[in-house]
Amino acid sequence: MEKHCTLPIEKRRCIWLVLSLLLSFSLVLGCAPKGRPSQSNEAAQVEPLLAWPTITPTPTSVGTPTPTQTPTWPAFLSIPAGQVTQVPEQVKQVDLGEDVEIWVLLGTDKEAPYVGLTNAFHLVLVNTRFAKASVISIPGNLFVYLPGQGMKRLNSAYALGGFNLIRDTLVYNFGLQPDRIVLSHPTEFKWLVDDLGGLEVSVLTPIRDDCAGLPAGIHNMDGAKAFCYVNYLSEKDEIDRVRRGQQILQLLFNKLVRNGRMAALPMMYVSYQNKLETDFSLVDVLSKVPLALRVSDPGRVNFHVLGWDFVTEWELPDNSQTKVLLPKLDVIAGLLSDTLATISQPSPLTELVLTHEAQLTAAVGLTQTAQSLGTLPPVQRLTPTAMPTTTSGPTPTLPPNVTQTAIPTPTTVLNPTATQVPYPIETPIIYPTSTPYP
Repeated sequence: MEKHCTLPIEKRRCIWLVLSLLLSFSLVLGCAPKGRPSQSNEAAQVEPLLAWPTITPTPTSVGTPTPTQTPTWPAFLSIPAGQVTQVPEQVKQVDLGEDVEIWVLLGTDKEAPYVGLTNAFHLVLVNTRFAKASVISIPGNLFVYLPGQGMKRLNSAYALGGFNLIRDTLVYNFGLQPDRIVLSHPTEFKWLVDDLGGLEVSVLTPIRDDCAGLPAGIHNMDGAKAFCYVNYLSEKDEIDRVRRGQQILQLLFNKLVRNGRMAALPMMYVSYQNKLETDFSLVDVLSKVPLALRVSDPGRVNFHVLGWDFVTEWELPDNSQTKVLLPKLDVIAGLLSDTLATISQPSPLTELVLTHEAQLTAAVGLTQTAQSLGTLPPVQRLTPTAMPTTTSGPTPTLPPNVTQTAIPTPTTVLNPTATQVPYPIETPIIYPTSTPYP
């Protein structure tokens, strides 16, 4: 029995030995020098891996929420050399809170599609929770750093980079990032003044060489004269022009919120939208109407001008005798801090807000009633007739000691001794439904 089993066992050992030799031979061939990559190729393959940092995921416990990444404040590239003056450092982000929005109101001196200087530059800080606002008017020739463009006047930012450069400029120089921007051309400005029925403007400094002459006093201005008034520049006094622009802006807002004139906002938006440049949609504008009514309450809006206390006059070193205004960044930062503290304090509303709401409600109702309803069938009204008398049965008689007296008609006098005087509400204006402009 042992002789028969010896031959198969030896064959198995031979087969395993052959397989082992083949495996060893293949390993030797794979490790030969000609099979390895060269030193240069190896470096070429490792070098790209060294250029990118290796990210090692950190284990998190089960049930722990992943923290969300907060948006970083934009940082800008290095400042190019060769500036006419020293470039200030980027201002830190101003802590506005969750309820404060920043709107930028711009006015240009050129009609679309031409791009001009935005000499009207107003920052509006609005606290939507407490219905308070602050308007900061900035001179157009304020000399600031435009990211990617160098040290230039603020009024040239839109012409050089549009709304994006406006946002970057405000971020770099003031630490503010606007939420909404509105750019008005001369045509829309004149239309708005005329649609509101003109403005009653108090002129403090007379203008003799322009605007057909404006002596000191009260003037009723239409759109053309109001536009000349806000753009007039006397002896390069930019601060005075900023004050006049802020005065007209305040008059426009006060007149818009009264007598139900905001009922015409949809029609005005459609009329202006082909020329007005803004990221406000019609839905956004209508959603801000309740906020505008509350902000119209006296004392809820404060106005500031970056005047001579906030800037320093400086002449450009190019032999052109051109003077610009350099901002005092520390003083401006103090103004922003005080302004945010003011609009973040709640205060009660007065009854004037109720008056403006009632006027707007009445104007909307009258505007809807004034719409053409077509031909309607006449209303069938019932004609009052006398009560029928019955002849059947005996007529009731009163006892001899009872006299019949007439029952007086009841009146709705709640307090006959007090004279009720209704709260004075001006008659709202009914605006036409047709579009006044092509």
